[in-house]
Amino acid sequence: MPSNSPEYQRKYRQKHAARRKEVSVGLPIELHREFSAYARKQGMSLAALMRESTDLQIRGSQLKSGDVASELRELRFLIANIANNVNQMARHSNRVKELTDENALFGRLRELDELVTKFVDSRLTSPP
Repeated sequence: MPSNSPEYQRKYRQKHAARRKEVSVGLPIELHREFSAYARKQGMSLAALMRESTDLQIRGSQLKSGDVASELRELRFLIANIANNVNQMARHSNRVKELTDENALFGRLRELDELVTKFVDSRLTSPP
């Protein structure tokens, strides 16, 4: 029996009916346009967006965005460079037994931590 025949499709639906449930959702036209545009930007169908975002929302996760993931990879790279520089400074201060301005260094690291936290929070709470 060909896989595209009505009989095959009917049998397939009957066999898999217990594993799958169709859901219909009505949306105001403005929301539909907004969701559709967002789905296109993410390279997804509207149905896939609704499925994934609902699933992730229930589990308390965030929907992954390629733009946010790219920005976070760049941020991780920059922080690794800063950590390397701080490590070199610590090695140097251990050699000369003195850190010239310890409070300024830790203040700048605290500022960096706050900046990174604000950036990550803003990117995860607002659409990219």
